Amino acid sequence: MVLWNCFIAKIKYRYLYQWILNIIMNNRRINEIILNIFGWFLILVSFLAYYNALIDFKTPSRLLWFSYFAFLIIGIGILTKKTYIIGSQLNIVFIPYILWNIDFFYRLFTSMSLFGITDYFFEPGTTFISRIVTIQHAFIIPIALYAIYIYKFKRKGFWKLSLIQVFAIFILTRILSNPVDNVNCAFTNCIPISIDIGIYPFVWLFVYLLMIFITHFILTRFRIFVRG
Repeated sequence: MVLWNCFIAKIKYRYLYQWILNIIMNNRRINEIILNIFGWFLILVSFLAYYNALIDFKTPSRLLWFSYFAFLIIGIGILTKKTYIIGSQLNIVFIPYILWNIDFFYRLFTSMSLFGITDYFFEPGTTFISRIVTIQHAFIIPIALYAIYIYKFKRKGFWKLSLIQVFAIFILTRILSNPVDNVNCAFTNCIPISIDIGIYPFVWLFVYLLMIFITHFILTRFRIFVRG
């Protein structure tokens, strides 16, 4: 009898959860409120990132990280309901963030390094603000996809914005930043794959162009993200 009551209770909770979820997902006003909170949160994180780069690290070149741009621009895109702005950032960070998350959770659960790209997060000297800024890699993609699902793509040419941003930031990074900081992995590979330094800039550009077009293709092929 006790087992039966537990079974019935689980079914009730399951249907209650689905009912609440359906109400939220089908109520545009509720979604807009939630997304506005997320949008302001990402903008706040971007300010923390800028503060961290300028005050803690005292290296202005760290402001050129693609992630810092992504926080701010996706936040603005959510608040203004401009999905092509959000999509332009996803084109740039989607695949790198997937790799980051694989490396992060592997390290978190096994205490061993996989690619080595998130080792800095677990170092004893890493500040609390740095960890807050860094952990956004785990949730910014779901937030961006949620926003696109609600507002839908109305234009599909946002890959052009991605290309302009990648080329501009790559040039600025190579000119203004210290190779020791390796901002945006623009000087050496961030994962343990050896690439000749002479051809590395061309490989970097090719890989980013490839990631942009792959991500753009995937995003614009899902009907749930495209209006009409």
